[in-house]
This record gives sequence, C-alpha cells and structure tokens, in this order.
Amino acid sequence: MKKKSMQGELPLALFLVFLSFILLIVFTANGSVKVPFKEVCLSLIGKQSNQVYKNLIINVRMPRVVGSFLIGSILAICGNVLQLVIQNPLADPYILGISSGASFGAVLYTALSSIYGFSLFMGLEGFSFFFGILTILLVLLLARQGKKLPVLSLVLSGVIVSFLFNSFTTLFTVMYWRNLIHINIWLMGSTADLIWNDVLKLFLVLIFQFFIVLLFSKQLNVLSMGDEMAVFSGINPDRLKIFLIIINVFAVSFTVSQAGIIGFVGLIIPHIIRMIKGPHSLISNFYSLFIGGIFMMTADFISRTLFAPTELPIGVVTSIVGAPIFIYVMRRKEKL
Repeated sequence: MKKKSMQGELPLALFLVFLSFILLIVFTANGSVKVPFKEVCLSLIGKQSNQVYKNLIINVRMPRVVGSFLIGSILAICGNVLQLVIQNPLADPYILGISSGASFGAVLYTALSSIYGFSLFMGLEGFSFFFGILTILLVLLLARQGKKLPVLSLVLSGVIVSFLFNSFTTLFTVMYWRNLIHINIWLMGSTADLIWNDVLKLFLVLIFQFFIVLLFSKQLNVLSMGDEMAVFSGINPDRLKIFLIIINVFAVSFTVSQAGIIGFVGLIIPHIIRMIKGPHSLISNFYSLFIGGIFMMTADFISRTLFAPTELPIGVVTSIVGAPIFIYVMRRKEKL
C-alpha cells in the first residue's frame, strides 16, 4: 500500500523537479540586467559564451538562485519537522525565535572577530547554532504548562524571546556600527553575497538534514499522533524530539549565518502541503524540499526585480506572504 502511494506521487515529483530547473534558468536570466536564455543554457553545459554574461551568470546570479533554493528547502523541512515533533501547526523557526537567536550569534561573532581581528574557535556557524539552541530551549521552557504546550503560550514565548535577542542584536549593531556597517540588510534576509562555497555548504547541510528526517520518517509519523502512541510503539518520544530539534536548529542556524533572518517559510510551505497531501512525514518532507526551494527562489527573484535596481530584503517578501497565512492558521487552531 505504502509503495503504491509513493508511486502515485511520482508524476507530481517529476513535475516539481522539472519546474525547479526551468525556474532556475528563468530567474538566472532575468534581473536588473537581462541575459539571453541561450547564454544561460550555454553556461550550464560549460560551453564558451559571452564572457561578460558568463561571469554574471556563473559568479553572481546562479550562486544566488541555487542558494535561495537550498535555503528554502532547509527552512521548509525544518518547519515541517518542528510542527510534527511539537505537534503544533505554528511551530516555525521564525515564530519560535530560533532565527532571532541564531542571527544574534552571527552578529556577536562578526563584532568580536572584527574587534579582535581574528576568527574565534566556534566560527560564525558555531555561534549561530549555540544561540539557536539556547533560544528554542528558552521558548519551550517558558511555553510549557505541565505536559501541555498551548498554542498561545508557544507563540507568546517565541515573541518574547525574539524581542530579547533582537534587542541584543540592535545593541551590538549600535555599539559596534563601524564593524557591522553592512549588517542591517543582511539581518532582514539577503542572498546577495552568496558564493559557490556557501552554496556547497548549504547543499551539504540540506543533504544531512534530509537524510536524518528520511531515516526517522516512520518514527515521525508515530510521534505526530502523540507521545502515548510513540511510547506504545516502543519509541522514546523525549529523546527523539530532542535529537530532531537539535538537527533542525543546526540547519536553520546555518542558513541564518549565510543569509540572515528569513521568516515564515517554515510555516507556509508545510501547512500548504499537509492541507493537500496529509501529514505523512516522508511525503511532506519531500514536497517541502522542492516547494520550499521554489518559493524561496521566487521570493528572491521578486526582491531583486520588483524595484530594480533597488533591492528589497528577501525577508520582507516572505513576511508579506507569510503573515496572513500565520493569522489564518492561528485562528483556525483556536476554533479546533
């Protein structure tokens, strides 16, 4: 039965792969400077083309477009896993404050390394991860009421902790503004500075994250039915939750260290997928990978072309789309 259901997903899966590739070409070709599609295709297959176009495609546009896809995939999968683990449709890296904590870690590292003139042992990603973990621990600690995790309590705790870390971030950017002069655009989400080395790192993080959720897809399905069902099935729910939260906080913290705070992707995509396809972990995570990536590529394209040559922070675009959906999900949850 399971095999048949997975085979039934093949046409849509192939369509999403094809659509991702087409959008990669379209978004690479278009921007403040338009590039002929022929030049993009020639660059993709490694043939010699116009050198100016080639440099624009290979070194500027493509790392950004591919990087946006990978970031969207990571954030969407993380949102999906957090919603299954915490058993709450409002669980999202942005709403839970993970992004704010991770961004403070990145700002703190940037400030300290600029002041002292050398790289600190944990690195940029390490600082982001540490404060991302600290954030989710604080949120869950504040939100939990006995064995329950109420929706309103979770959201309010996320808002409180986000404000706390955002205040620390603002404090550091004011105190050390000479060292952090370019940080404000990055804090609102930007993929403008991504290079191929960053893209490779993001790809490895996505592979690692997806491998883990694939490995534990059966356990995630059981866990989404409640802790009692998990215990009955021989699963230690607390241990599994902690492990999966750590893995996904690591993945989100890494994206924040590369592209700043990008909100609501982890809320929008999993919710839409579950409305259409149901809560099955393997299927929802697979579609999160592609639809999250497509969504982020599109948001990045809008951010750099809507008011070209002026560029919007990508977080502004995702928030404009995500905020109404967040309100809808919250109202719907209150009625249940």
